[in-house]
Amino acid sequence: MREAVGLRLGLSLCVPHKCQCISLVTAHGMHGFLCKKAPSRTSRHHALNDLVARAFASAAIPVAKEPHGLSRADGKRPDGLTMVPWREGKPLTWDVTVVCPLAESYIGDSATQF
Repeated sequence: MREAVGLRLGLSLCVPHKCQCISLVTAHGMHGFLCKKAPSRTSRHHALNDLVARAFASAAIPVAKEPHGLSRADGKRPDGLTMVPWREGKPLTWDVTVVCPLAESYIGDSATQF
């Protein structure tokens, strides 16, 4: 909660330092949302993936997380797959994408909606 409020108010959240990727992390801490080497990015991805899987489980729909044998044309795999047919006899797949919640494209909308 501290980080969410601090980011929203533009407060300093950390001491400026160098990231593993050699970039400078400012006191606002925004670099962690963008850096592929940031450990927080991976943990947010797994937390969201678990949230989607639990939502299906609460609806009694069995799922497989990170199923083997499925890949897209670009070589990436989906994060999850329903074990029962969803539509036209095909299972539903999902892929969680973590982006920066304070990207310029989101600020205007989030400032006007609550």
